[in-house]
Amino acid sequence: MAGLIPSRLVLVGGGHAHVHVLAALAARPLRGVDVTLVSPATRHHYSGMVPGFLQGVYTEAELTLDLAWLAARAGAELVEAMAERIDVAGRTVDAGGRRLGFDLLSLDVGADPAGLATPGVREHAMTIRPMRQAVQLRARVDALAVPRRERVHVVVVGAGAGGVEVALAVDRRLRAAGARPAVAIVEAAPTVLPDYAAPVRRRAAHLLARRDVSVMTGAAVTRVEEGRVEIATGSVIEADLVVWLAGAAGPALLAGAGLPLDPRGFLAVGATLQAVNGATVWAAGDCATLVNHPETPKAGVYAVRQGPVLARNLRAALGEGTPARYVPQRTFLSLLNTADGKALLRWHGIVSHSRFAWWLKDHIDRRFVRRYQPPA
Repeated sequence: MAGLIPSRLVLVGGGHAHVHVLAALAARPLRGVDVTLVSPATRHHYSGMVPGFLQGVYTEAELTLDLAWLAARAGAELVEAMAERIDVAGRTVDAGGRRLGFDLLSLDVGADPAGLATPGVREHAMTIRPMRQAVQLRARVDALAVPRRERVHVVVVGAGAGGVEVALAVDRRLRAAGARPAVAIVEAAPTVLPDYAAPVRRRAAHLLARRDVSVMTGAAVTRVEEGRVEIATGSVIEADLVVWLAGAAGPALLAGAGLPLDPRGFLAVGATLQAVNGATVWAAGDCATLVNHPETPKAGVYAVRQGPVLARNLRAALGEGTPARYVPQRTFLSLLNTADGKALLRWHGIVSHSRFAWWLKDHIDRRFVRRYQPPA
């Protein structure tokens, strides 16, 4: 390799798949390759544990992956900055005032929150995308969680898995502090958990009703203002806090980059996770859509399983080994934290709500995070 210019691999984002890529590089370095990780923060919060963090089950340290440590082990330079622009034709990424050249580019930047153009959302609502904003959200909940006579009105917009978990977690944390929460979920679709089968939806609706979390379905939010949320029907909901979890949108970073995008703005990739137009760009997690399996949910379990395939295929593109194909599983073990010492489990046709399901979720989540944390 003497005298050769090293290949340049740039990893943008420190999500679930890229932490595996970094671990794989630490275990088996790529010779003659300069690796750069671009991330706006040196820490990554594992999304599966965020509702538990909001509830107070986990400390921030317990769900935090140390990207600086992972990058150092992998021999990668860490650029602590937001990626601002990708130029595929020029093979550059702009971040933190620098222009980084690449031969191979890998993206694991998640998705942007959908619906941010709704009037007032950016000014008056909070979200957990990117996941580090969960720390700010918990601080806001704690600021409201003071014992007082009046109710604390919280509106969660979106009744997907994240919306249901966050609503229950916030309700539990407020009650534990002696506050009197009035938590409401507003969902544009006709049901809660619209991507789940009817038995799971019924069980979730029952749990929400039992916890006194009100649900308004078939209700599109048209405006968020200080202290209130307006619905398309003309009704208004009082809100001391609005949490915006109305789904996923394609990352703004991808627009204008010269990449093939699906109709929602996500990078279109094939079975090897490479851009379908043949550009030397790979992607995993929520920022990508598999063209052969476009219905694949934007869920962390898929990003976790894409990690080993992505690591192998980046290595193959650099001349070591052969590429692998990623085929998403038809279903997956779904475990929703219900913030009562239990979890709602869905596995094939089995639906249950139990303490065992929570133990299982906690065990799986902690085991994943430990893989990518420095030894104690």
